[in-house]
Amino acid sequence: MVCCFAEGEHMKILLPKTLCTIDPSYGPLFFLAGPIRGGGDWQATAVEEIGKRLSKFYAVLPCRYEDTHPLMQMRLSGDEGYFARQLTWERHYLSLAAVLGCIIFWLPCESKEHPRIGGEPYAMDTRGELGEWRGALMHGPNLRVVVGAERDFPGLSQIERNFNLALEREFPIYESLAETVTAAVKKIG
Repeated sequence: MVCCFAEGEHMKILLPKTLCTIDPSYGPLFFLAGPIRGGGDWQATAVEEIGKRLSKFYAVLPCRYEDTHPLMQMRLSGDEGYFARQLTWERHYLSLAAVLGCIIFWLPCESKEHPRIGGEPYAMDTRGELGEWRGALMHGPNLRVVVGAERDFPGLSQIERNFNLALEREFPIYESLAETVTAAVKKIG
């Protein structure tokens, strides 16, 4: 795992299902959307990439990290009982990120070292979220959403085609996590 955060960096991490106070004057809010089970810990790399570009920001990660994970030391505390389900928590922060920062979708191929366990198709929830936010962009073109993917992500050509047809324009899908993060930071101005 690539995760080396310098002393004094100012990032605040939101993890399930904590309700935290967000101060927009502190910095932008990024929601890191994409495969969790079987996707590897791409979120830690994304947070590091954002930290190379911004000194202060919030990052919402729908990950269930162990207490020993390096990002746990930057976790914001808050009301642990407000959200009954993680899905409600995710929808709350996805909506906030779309206006107070940016939703970053990253679509990595399934990890060969740590594949998903169970019978669900890989990235099933992520595909539904992509469709939902594609629809939201059709009616709210000022919402901030970026998508990036590894070229071999299953079904990527269909995802690209669906975005382009729905939005009636070429919707960029970035080929690296670094490019995707750069696009998200540009979206917030």
